[in-house]
Amino acid sequence: MSRRLTYILVAGAVILLASLEVFSIREKSLTQDEPWHFRYGVNILDGDASRFVDGTMPITALNVVPSRVADLGILSRYRSALKSVTTGRYVTIAFSIVVALVVFAWRRHLYGYAAALLSLFLYVLSPNMIAHARLITTDVYAAGMVLLALYTLWRFTKDPSPRNGFVAAAFLGLSQIAKYACVLLYPIALIVLGLRYGHVLVNRISTSNPDCPRHNLRKALAYAIVFILVSLVIINAAFLFDGTFTPLNQYALRSNGFKQISHALGPLAKLPLPLPYPYLDGIDWGTYRTETGKGFGSMYLLGRLREIGGFKGYYFLAFLFKVPLATQALILIALVLYSRRWQEYNFSWDEAFLIVPVAFLAIYFNFFFKLQIGLRHFLVVLPLLHVFCGSLLKQGLATRRRLVTVAILLSYQLVSILSYFPHYIPYFNELVWDRKRAYRILADSNIDWGQDRLYLERYLKEHPDAFVEKSDWRMKRVRQRLKQQYLHPDFPDSGKIIVSVNNLAGIHDPDRYRWLRENFEPVDHIGYSYLIFEISPQDSLKPK
Repeated sequence: MSRRLTYILVAGAVILLASLEVFSIREKSLTQDEPWHFRYGVNILDGDASRFVDGTMPITALNVVPSRVADLGILSRYRSALKSVTTGRYVTIAFSIVVALVVFAWRRHLYGYAAALLSLFLYVLSPNMIAHARLITTDVYAAGMVLLALYTLWRFTKDPSPRNGFVAAAFLGLSQIAKYACVLLYPIALIVLGLRYGHVLVNRISTSNPDCPRHNLRKALAYAIVFILVSLVIINAAFLFDGTFTPLNQYALRSNGFKQISHALGPLAKLPLPLPYPYLDGIDWGTYRTETGKGFGSMYLLGRLREIGGFKGYYFLAFLFKVPLATQALILIALVLYSRRWQEYNFSWDEAFLIVPVAFLAIYFNFFFKLQIGLRHFLVVLPLLHVFCGSLLKQGLATRRRLVTVAILLSYQLVSILSYFPHYIPYFNELVWDRKRAYRILADSNIDWGQDRLYLERYLKEHPDAFVEKSDWRMKRVRQRLKQQYLHPDFPDSGKIIVSVNNLAGIHDPDRYRWLRENFEPVDHIGYSYLIFEISPQDSLKPK
């Protein structure tokens, strides 16, 4: 494949990605978390890093940049558009394009252009990446920063120059201001580097030249110190050095976990910590909410409701139903080929930078992470898997049969994702044939994140006879504009009834719509996040 053709295809892939993301988000209302992330970004640019909610991170200040550009008066004609919160979404879209190019670059450096194009198109046609790359949240930022941190660390191992080391340290530090889950990159990096170089050090220690291991150990220690210092500088700068060096015993701790740590440290809890107050405060706050389940409601899987952390293997099942079947097939084929014929495929330590992080993250999220509210938390593994799949078209192994198989699978995936356009948050693969019944498997941000209020409003204008939920917080603005009939939340009714997926599933109140979900099936949907039931008077249930 010529270089010119390759870059034409890359440009086409980028245009396709941008088009899918831009045109599919135009009529989507702000999701539940976006206002909080945008507000925190505003606060950061205003010099205030203090927390008003957990989980927000300084990286969303990027989404506020268009609004600040409008304040400069340079683009006065577009001031109103730039000041809109929804315009901030285009910054995340731009970041997702950068991630796509990194996916291509990493695979190209390893296995050539054909492999890189496969990885790139898998990323471009990933409905879950498309869904969240259009939002002012931290999920795609985290996925991208995990990829960038590991990619730059891999390049550093290939060429351990001070420049590459500093770049890798910088991206590792930047990942920490994207999402708290990125802290897992530190143990992942230690494991990968340990596997890569541990046997080398052991071999050299066993030789008769004692100077070599000492030199290498000193060099490794120096780099480790640089990585830590760079991370600390970036984290403190991003949080505006707010409360840096505050001892742990001076924190207003909420969680039992952090209180126990503070108590166990004893006098050591009085030592100043080289971290900003809002950074640790956010971790403590998130730990408290995980301990108590406050604000999350029940966890939901396969029609069952449990307390927070109640489903082991949740993300495996979410992956099974929400990741395109073509992508899953390619992942499986790549794994089987490597496991059976690794010598032929020249399995090297390069792949450890993909396989080890995915395995580590899969174990952590499925068995230790207690927040089970959507596949979006597991997005961090997807770009790594896309890069890994590119090995199927490694130079010298891209046979005609394999190329045809890949082309068929990618075509199938394209049809699958286009069939959901523009509704990508509730995407399910063809294992869920009746899309109206997807709520029987997953709920929460897998389907319903408040993104379809505009579609709901339009539907209500066209169907004034419909009943809607009276107490749904997302209906407040709609009720201000429309005089509409409402469904009483406490007893069954008849007619055309519209209920959001999360309320139907019972995330916050298991009994409220039990009569509806156990006795009736939806006949239609609004963006898949609102389900429509038509119940005749003779079929309606009577209140007990």
